[in-house]
Amino acid sequence: MAACSPPRRAAEAADAIVVTRIDPAAYDPAGKDEAVRAACAKWTLDAKQAAKFFRASREYPDGTHDAFYWLPCSIKGRLRAQGREWDFEINAAATATWIDGDTARRWGCTDKACEPLVLLMPDGNEGP
Repeated sequence: MAACSPPRRAAEAADAIVVTRIDPAAYDPAGKDEAVRAACAKWTLDAKQAAKFFRASREYPDGTHDAFYWLPCSIKGRLRAQGREWDFEINAAATATWIDGDTARRWGCTDKACEPLVLLMPDGNEGP
């Protein structure tokens, strides 16, 4: 049963993750927090850092639900993994999504390796 399976690390899900495009951080216009807006403007990831984020992340097939926060700031790009091309979006609160056509995969990172790569880490509310 997939719901009972532990989340997989991206490194386990793919032999290699190659980031082929990475965009600057973008602040969601719905956001109203000036401190987050300022932090978002300074947040950057290069291709190696984005790949590192995904290697340390775990896939959450049923979504991340309440285990992670959300911030109105994200970095989008494109990557190659498992022989497919994916559009991705990394949220500044340590979650991400890969999309290829109708397929979407959700990721979250609780690993200390992600701490310098995001603006907000989860606080331990991951559940069982």
